[in-house]
Amino acid sequence: MNRAMRIGSTIIATALLVADDVAVADETGDVAFGEYLSGQCVTCHQISGASNGIPPIIGWDTTSFFQVMDTYRQKVRENKAMQTIAASLSDQDIKALAAYFATIQPKED
Repeated sequence: MNRAMRIGSTIIATALLVADDVAVADETGDVAFGEYLSGQCVTCHQISGASNGIPPIIGWDTTSFFQVMDTYRQKVRENKAMQTIAASLSDQDIKALAAYFATIQPKED
């Protein structure tokens, strides 16, 4: 293999590694940004984990949280308030919220 081909292969391999790291970073939400966005959520959902007729959203795994919010966004799940809220959120917003709420565990009684 000549020098130009080795350099080209190295560049391609590096680009693939960087792209893979970016994809992983895109999958992980920003906890601090999620906390910032959570104000709208906690007006109804209790940060303590209490339900009081409204399902708790703390302590969920991030994949489930994202999937549920996306089903509201796609109007698969029925709830006009949640559909409206979810429709206003980007994938990045939902991932950030998922990351934040995953860090909060219900308080034991």
